[in-house]
Amino acid sequence: MISGFESFVYMAISIGVALGLILITRKIVTYKLSELEGSQKLIGIITIIIAVSEAGYLAINFGLIDFALEIITTIGVGMVFLGIAFQHQLKNIASGIGLFFGKEVNVGDIVKIKDEQGTIIEIHLTKTVAMTDDGERIVIPNQKFAEEVVKIKHAARQDPFQND
Repeated sequence: MISGFESFVYMAISIGVALGLILITRKIVTYKLSELEGSQKLIGIITIIIAVSEAGYLAINFGLIDFALEIITTIGVGMVFLGIAFQHQLKNIASGIGLFFGKEVNVGDIVKIKDEQGTIIEIHLTKTVAMTDDGERIVIPNQKFAEEVVKIKHAARQDPFQND
């Protein structure tokens, strides 16, 4: 079994070899391929390959891969649970973003969902608020616009670039 000091020495030697390879590559490319256009990009690519290889070697030797996989797995499982717990809110948010960018529904439009009809007065990230003819407020989750049949009567829109 390798002691802590020996593993530190091996790590230092490994990093030294990697840096040596980078310097040698830089010298070769600079002197032999100096007239070649894009030679600096070649040096950058080779440096990245050596650095990633060195990081992988050190990660494997010091057990960082196992640790990283445990962290990534834990985060993944947590995200699945959060996704399941907040799926309705996430659907409403996604639909709200779609409404915002799609401009299918705007403030002032008249909407009818099932037996409810009202004029849209507010559009939020997760909900849309409409006002009925008798003054009642209807709160419509934005996912309803994606999942159900919604009748929309657009309010008269003026072209902001039109001069009257």
